Amino acid sequence: MSGPAPLAIRSAVERGWLAFSHCPWVLMGFTLVSGASNLLAQVWFRRESGRVISELGQPDALAISLAAGAWILYVATGLWMVVGLMRGSLLALDQGRPRFGDLIRLDGRAMVRCFGTLALALVVLALIVRLAQASSWLLTLLQPLLAPLPLLAGVAAAIYLSADQILCLPLSLIGGLNPVAAFQGSRAATDPHWLHALGLTLVLLAMVLAGFLVLVVGLVVALPVATCTLTAAYQQLFGAGQGTGWRGSSG
Repeated sequence: MSGPAPLAIRSAVERGWLAFSHCPWVLMGFTLVSGASNLLAQVWFRRESGRVISELGQPDALAISLAAGAWILYVATGLWMVVGLMRGSLLALDQGRPRFGDLIRLDGRAMVRCFGTLALALVVLALIVRLAQASSWLLTLLQPLLAPLPLLAGVAAAIYLSADQILCLPLSLIGGLNPVAAFQGSRAATDPHWLHALGLTLVLLAMVLAGFLVLVVGLVVALPVATCTLTAAYQQLFGAGQGTGWRGSSG
């Protein structure tokens, strides 16, 4: 990839909002259904995880099995929501009118790629945090005044990685790349114009945080708008109609 143009954040936001306005009820309806399923799975997991140890102080095999099943369901519904929203945003940006059935359709391969991509990014972030903590601990033994420096470096590295990997999900889901290729592709696309990627990351974060302020109603709007904006940014760098990762998408 040679000399990609910088992200036009305002254009991505405008195109994302326009795509959302084409089919708000479909996107919001799917967000509500998938989000409610994810929340119920989370509540179930918390309930069963509290029963893992019985009143006699012994492990409860049934509670452990139920907690494991609830955790799997929690992860699966989260992946289902991400994949469905990105499919819907792609169809909306292509001037289509996605149907509810387009969003709720399960795509196992896309969900596996989504899981792998998110897991890879989280593992790298965890390694950064652990390395910063270990370095800070060593410096505490040698020179306590320098102990905060590794932590500050870890925060800076985490911020850099978060903006650097802003396009990894659309590369994996829309572009059909495996997690490692999506990780590398996002880095290659954003590194030349990292500040624009950071700006986009902050805009998307602000959208989601604004949704949290008004709880369910806000998130039902904020999540699909943020996904449409992210997909629009992806199309700026990689072109429209690059839906090679989808199976049987309708326009």
